[in-house]
Parts: sequence; structure tokens; C-alpha cells
Amino acid sequence: MPNIRIVAIFAVIIIAAVAGIAWPFIANMKTSYILEPVHASQWHIGKGSETNPEMVYQISYNKTQLSADLKFLTISGGGQQISAKITPSDGGKEIDQSVKIGLVYYFVDTSPEAKPYFDILNQSVFSMRDYATDDKYLAKDAEWGDLYIGANHEKLKVTDSGKMSFTFGSADAYLLSYRIGAKINKIWIVDNIPLPVKSEIYDPDGNLVYTYELVSLKAPAAGLTS
Repeated sequence: MPNIRIVAIFAVIIIAAVAGIAWPFIANMKTSYILEPVHASQWHIGKGSETNPEMVYQISYNKTQLSADLKFLTISGGGQQISAKITPSDGGKEIDQSVKIGLVYYFVDTSPEAKPYFDILNQSVFSMRDYATDDKYLAKDAEWGDLYIGANHEKLKVTDSGKMSFTFGSADAYLLSYRIGAKINKIWIVDNIPLPVKSEIYDPDGNLVYTYELVSLKAPAAGLTS
């Protein structure tokens, strides 16, 4: 009888020890499973462009302000191009050009007079190519990428979601943000709209680099209200 008790005691000790060792791994597995937004929709730059939407943006980049009327077009062979009408607010010459889009959403073969304005589009409205050429989850706390700003390491992630109002209308939107110095850089995404609908970006010194907002959407899209 004493031997049975001793064996039972050792069995309890072994089980407790194994549980203690295994628990951190089990807990981590459980946490990862809970945090994985498996049922969330996903977005990548260009999603929804197959419906050939026409979108008008107001853009302020450093000291340049302009309006850009962008329409996605499908071309033979499965490629894409954009018809762009760019109107500088300083009264400069209006740009009206259709350009092909590269695989990573860079403009191909822009005219010399149009290039400075397409460079602004590349560095603002189309800059999400750096983080979302592949699918990213549209879910609270979903991480989209790492940013190294000087000695600081920040993560671009979804920090808010819900019905939000914009100049073009109201929509179920997702706010991505990250801290840079004393400022918070912000980017708003709406599912099935191929480009971000709004952004506000600062440099490490707190200076505003650019802002843009979608002010008109000329194509049907799910989840939008006027």
C-alpha cells in the first residue's frame, strides 16, 4: 500500500511538471490561434480595380497641391493601365495621359512633362505598394509591416475600424497607423476600393509631408453610402 501511494505521488509530480513545461507552448498556440483573423476580409493594392472605378483625389504633397482623376482600365493580355487627368492648383498645365501600371504598381512610360506629377502619385496615393502588394487582413490589430525610422522600430497595423465618413461618402473603413516622433501617421482603407481613400503622413520632425483624400468615386462598390 505505501508503494502504491509513493507511485501515485510521483505520478502527480510528473504530470504537474509536464503541464508546467508545456503550458507556455500551449498558451502561445492558443493566443496565436485567437489572434489570427482567419475570418477577416483581406485587401491588397489594386483590389477592386477590375470594376474599372474612376476616383478623384485631392492631394497636397509638400508645397504642391493638385487634383487627380484616376480611372483603372483593363488592357489586352491581362495588364492594367490608368487614365489620369491631373490638374495642378497653381494654374499649371493639365496633364491628361493613360499609362501602364507595372507589376508592383509603378507607372510605366510617363511623358517628361507629366513625370513630376506621377512621381507625386507614386509617393503618396500609390505608396501602399510598399506594404500591401499581397493580401493583408482587414481586422483590428492586424499587422501590415515593420517600419524602421532612425533607431525606432514601429509596426503598421489596423488600429480602428467601423463606419466612417469621408468626402466621397460613408463606408466601412479601416484605419492603419504608426507613430513617428510626436505624430501619428494615418492611412484609411476601404475594402474593394483599389487605393487608400485618405492619408496623413508626417516626417520624423513633425512636418506634414503629404495628405490626400478620395473626394469622388464613380463606380459602384459594396458598403458605401452617399
